[in-house]
Amino acid sequence: MALKKLFHRLTAPVSELDVERLRKFCESRPGVTPIGELQARAEGTSVGEISSMRSVPRAGSPSLEATITDGSGSLLLVWTGRRKIAGVGPGKRMVVTGRAAATGPHGRLLMFNPRYELL
Repeated sequence: MALKKLFHRLTAPVSELDVERLRKFCESRPGVTPIGELQARAEGTSVGEISSMRSVPRAGSPSLEATITDGSGSLLLVWTGRRKIAGVGPGKRMVVTGRAAATGPHGRLLMFNPRYELL
């Protein structure tokens, strides 16, 4: 069995290994729901790694957008009235809690002003 795992690690693409490692990390956190299983319009807690960030001006007020992923899906986080948050950046892992809303034609999940904890 160990030889099979070693062969997999040597032949698999790095991006696939990163997703597996992230999924294992996220599943090890107690009390969280995988992003792929979050329900729209229901309070939920999830953990993930920030894959992208941007600052967007909306109606004269700035907002900070971050996309987190946990290997099972992605979640868009939006903090209104913020241009940046200390410690929050690409590659950082965080636990977020809030009410997700489905947006767009594919039902992508979005969370406004979630409570968060940096890991």
